[in-house]
Amino acid sequence: MTPKAVKRSKVKAVTSEVLPTVGLAYMVDDSQQTWTVTRSNSGLTFDKLQPGTVCNLTIDHYDHYALVGSCELLNEGAH
Repeated sequence: MTPKAVKRSKVKAVTSEVLPTVGLAYMVDDSQQTWTVTRSNSGLTFDKLQPGTVCNLTIDHYDHYALVGSCELLNEGAH
C-alpha cells in the first residue's frame, strides 16, 4: 500500500547539479534545503534541466520524511 502525503507545500529551487546518466538532479531552495528530483517526477522535462534552472517543486510531506512530488520549470528557454 502506498502511503498518502500528510500535507503538500511548494518551494522555489535552483538546480545545482544534473546527473543525466542516472536520471537525478539536485536542487537547492531558499532555505538551503537540498532536494533530489528524478527523471520520473511528474511535470518535469528532465532533459531541459541544467545548473541554474529555476523550478517550482511540490513537496509531499509524510509522517517521517518529505519527497519531491512534482517539478515545474520556471525559466524554460532562459538557457
